[in-house]
Amino acid sequence: MASEKDDTTAEFDRLARRYLDLWQSQLAGLAADQALTEQIARLFAAANAQVASVLQAAQAAPHAAAAAPKPAPGPASAAPSSGDSADDVGELRKRVADLEARLADLQSRLDRS
Repeated sequence: MASEKDDTTAEFDRLARRYLDLWQSQLAGLAADQALTEQIARLFAAANAQVASVLQAAQAAPHAAAAAPKPAPGPASAAPSSGDSADDVGELRKRVADLEARLADLQSRLDRS
């Protein structure tokens, strides 16, 4: 029983080493491509700039919120218009079906001519 476990562990170790060797060879091949490494460097530089910008904005937000005047109380926001609902999709489907019927009618009239 111990021999089976040792064999299984040895097989996992062999597969893990093979996996890491494959990744090393892939990364070495990618690193040899000068154009690709330059593109990756530009990508990381742009990403770093974006992250720095977000961090600056996040750090400034609490200070800006504390310094900003509070809005005066007023009426509640308006409700969405009555045309903004799920019924709009049903209405659109109905209109498209009507247009398709009209086009079919016109096509059949043209075919008869």
